[in-house]
This record gives sequence, structure tokens and C-alpha cells, in this order.
Amino acid sequence: MEIKNYFGVLGALLIIAGGMSPMLHLPIIGNWNYWDIDVVLASVVFAFAGLGLLAAVLKKPALLRFSGWAVIAVVIFTLLAVYFKVNNYFNFIPFRKLAALATRIVHYRWLGWSILLLGGIIMVFSGRVSRVSKIVIKNTN
Repeated sequence: MEIKNYFGVLGALLIIAGGMSPMLHLPIIGNWNYWDIDVVLASVVFAFAGLGLLAAVLKKPALLRFSGWAVIAVVIFTLLAVYFKVNNYFNFIPFRKLAALATRIVHYRWLGWSILLLGGIIMVFSGRVSRVSKIVIKNTN
């Protein structure tokens, strides 16, 4: 395997580790990881991580790059959904200051989010085909 394939494996493993690390902290409930936030989106992210891991081992750079972009898109969608859910969850409270105070008790754990995005970025860049390899492929055919 080439060094790019090892980076693809590293990116997929970072995505799995980032999904298992804390992403939100709720004072009474505790820390939430990706599974606690949404099971369906977590399953999609882990499926793309597994697909990226398989693509890295089988030396399929286009599939690895696709998996990286898909993970980045789903993670950004999840982050936006969590943000809007947290900010609109306490709208039933008639007092705005009390609703804002309740919103501020939910804390983001940025380490989990950043590990997920870093893994996706590593997968995207390790799936790139360099110009030298394109020239070599053209000359061999």
C-alpha cells in the first residue's frame, strides 16, 4: 500500500473515533456522542467511514474522496441541525431571557466535531490522484 492509502485508513479511523467522542454536554444528562444525537445520521457517517476504509484498502481513490466529501457534508448538516434545535428548543418558555439562559446550558464539545471533520478532510486529500500518476497512467496505455 502507498502512503496515501495509509492516510485514507487514518482518516476513516479518525471519523470513527470522532463519532464516539463527546459532541454535546447537557448538565443533568451528561455527554452525548453522535449516536446519542441522532442514530440515523450516525449510521450514515459510520457507513461512509467504513466505505472509505474499504476504498483505502482496495486503492480506490475516487471512492475514498467521495466518502470524505459525504462525511463532511453529513457532519456539517448535523452541526447545523443541532445548532438550530438547541436554539429553538426552549421557545416554549414565555420569557426570552429565561429561554436564552436555558439555551446556554447546552455546551458543544468541539473536539469530537473537529476530529470528524479532520478525518473527512484527510480522506478527501488522500483520495486525490496526483498529476504525476495521471501522466504515468497515460504513458502506460
